[in-house]
Amino acid sequence: MWGKVGIQVCEVATTLYEKSKKSLVGDGTYAGFVQAVLSEVPNASAPSPPSYGYLVYSQTGATVQKRISDIMPGDILTAHDAKLKGHKGLQTYHQNIGAEELLVGVVTEFEAKKHKVRVFQANQHVGQQTVESVSYRLEDLKSGTIKVSSARCQYLRHSRLTTISQIYRVLEAS
Repeated sequence: MWGKVGIQVCEVATTLYEKSKKSLVGDGTYAGFVQAVLSEVPNASAPSPPSYGYLVYSQTGATVQKRISDIMPGDILTAHDAKLKGHKGLQTYHQNIGAEELLVGVVTEFEAKKHKVRVFQANQHVGQQTVESVSYRLEDLKSGTIKVSSARCQYLRHSRLTTISQIYRVLEAS
């Protein structure tokens, strides 16, 4: 079920990215875009910011604090006051993300060898399409926090599902 939800989240984000060339998606904010994506995925639970699901990866500065599983398409990336500094080709670059507003986006691709994540996120630049595709190299994070969460499946939020075997049965039935 988790895989199915992630795939659906990625597909909906791609569709909304294409639509954004002609119209506004969500309310134009980072969180508004992700909320618009998750609202169109039938099995995804509604987000409750600042949590966007099960935390699978957390990094503060250069230190990876939590890595439960691989980052997958359809996961939700959040960045708070993140400062990235590194090289693109022969040029050095500096980038600050999530300083004024929590940056939230949908992961579309992850290159494990390069620690590079590509996301769809709301575009904050006036006069351009409202959703953009951006990549971030996680090993270039110098300060701030980047977290990646797996979208929750609504079936697993019921309080009746308390044991692993009950959760497993629900997943198998789907």
